[in-house]
Parts: sequence; C-alpha cells; structure tokens
Amino acid sequence: MAEMNTALKAQGQRTLVIGNREALNNDATRSSGVTVTRYANAVTSNADGSVGYQLEGDLPRAQSSTRMCVVARLTNIRLIDARLPVAKPLSLFGPSFDAEMRQKEKIGTRPMVIADTVHRNADGSTRSGLPMIIFWNGGQRSASIYALRGENKPVMLVLMGDTDYTPYALQILDARRPSS
Repeated sequence: MAEMNTALKAQGQRTLVIGNREALNNDATRSSGVTVTRYANAVTSNADGSVGYQLEGDLPRAQSSTRMCVVARLTNIRLIDARLPVAKPLSLFGPSFDAEMRQKEKIGTRPMVIADTVHRNADGSTRSGLPMIIFWNGGQRSASIYALRGENKPVMLVLMGDTDYTPYALQILDARRPSS
C-alpha cells in the first residue's frame, strides 16, 4: 500500500470516487444461498483528467486494504455531477446507451465518471480500449460500472455499494456550479 500511495502521489493522482465492489458468492450455509464479498474500489485522476486508474483493494472500503491493484488504466476522465438531475438529455454513445441512461435517470441514477480505458500492447505501446461509465444513485449510495461493447451497447461490469464522491471530487463539482 505504501508503494502504491507513493506512486500515485508522484503522478499527481487524487481519488475521485470510492466504494465497494460487491461480488455475489454461492453459500449453501446461508438461507439466501449467497454471501456478498466487498472489495474497496476507487477511481483516481490527475488534475487534467489525462491519466487515472480504477483501483481495487483486498478488503472493504471501511477497512484498510493491505494490497491495492490497478484494475484499469484510464484517460479522458470526465467527472460529472450525478447529484443533479440531467438538465438536458445527454447523447453520449448512441441510441442503445442513451436509452439505458434515460431509464436510469428515471430512478435517480446518473453518470458520475466517464473515462476511456487504456491497454498495453505486446510491444509496450498503448491503445484506447472501451469507454467506462460509472453510474451512481446518491440516495442509495450504489453504483454500477458499465463498458460499451460493439455498436455502443452498454454492458454492466461491476455492482458497487457504499459509493461516494470524495471530498476532493465534491470540491471540483461545487466549484463548477454557477453561483446564484
């Protein structure tokens, strides 16, 4: 963890979003038949949004993870104020995705972060991958991470709970709001 924190700080990374990735596991000992395992999950960015990371710990957010790994490298990171209703329909990635987003908006779930993933090629160069969108419902403090597949169809990758903007992210979002 100390090495990870030092490396992130050296790159000017600040955490924007933190929550718990929730994984369902079969558990025959429970009446529900499942248990939920939680792992800290965070998104970081440098000041201009050109480099960031999706990170995952080995313990839930409320505990101090002993290990943290990079799940995805990100670029073109856009922080969106999901606390506010969408003032006008956003058209981000085509009809399939936009329809999904309009359905989510009806229940108060809105995009909070949009970024492009970055992948390393065998020769060491990098290429852009699928766009990643984190949707957030502030009332429930829940989130979901989506990617876009062929024909810009949304595919849910991760469910999250106990998810919030960090104080740093809130400071950025509040500074963008027009003063009344």
